[in-house]
Amino acid sequence: MTALLRRLTRNWPLKLTSLLLAILLWVVATLEEPVTRYVRARLELEPPAGRELSGAPPTVTVRLAGAARELLKLGGRPVTVTKTVTDTAEGRLSLPLETSDVLLPRGVQASVVEVLPATVPVRVMGVGAAALITVRHPGIPVLLAGPLTRHWHAVPETVTVDVRGPRGRLTTLPRESLVVVTVPDTLAGAAALRVVLPAGLSGEARPAAVRLLPGHP
Repeated sequence: MTALLRRLTRNWPLKLTSLLLAILLWVVATLEEPVTRYVRARLELEPPAGRELSGAPPTVTVRLAGAARELLKLGGRPVTVTKTVTDTAEGRLSLPLETSDVLLPRGVQASVVEVLPATVPVRVMGVGAAALITVRHPGIPVLLAGPLTRHWHAVPETVTVDVRGPRGRLTTLPRESLVVVTVPDTLAGAAALRVVLPAGLSGEARPAAVRLLPGHP
């Protein structure tokens, strides 16, 4: 046993150096291995002159490829996707995002494989149209759900609805798209009101509840 221990510990500095060198070579080889990585990237859009943009997501996903050591340089540093919108016509459009739109942090040598999603929805509006405003719509009918319509009626039958959202959308919002439905409590003889609106808009009924009376008016 003693002889074996002596053989194992003989020239131990040289053996330790060889082991450390092997580990170092393995680490270097690993860092040079090609890898891919998905990262979140800020989406920054430049509107055309005299226009504003809305509706685009704040971030997208970018797939990168390169040596592991290069992608390690990313750390928490931001990746950005920048795009200039050249279409000046007001309305909705699908904006393509390309790999050339991706900006990597300085010093990171990696290839941009793709941007996901490849297109994003954008709404082009006049300056000031993206500002949030509130528009009041009086005389919106209250809709009773299902069988309630045969046995009850709402008092009042119409309410005022305050809709809040971007100016550009509210100025073109058709009155017919405003729907006020009841959340009834027949035992209490009342119903809370819920305003149904297109996505991106919020609304409030005034009054917020109505009375439910049996029979038809």
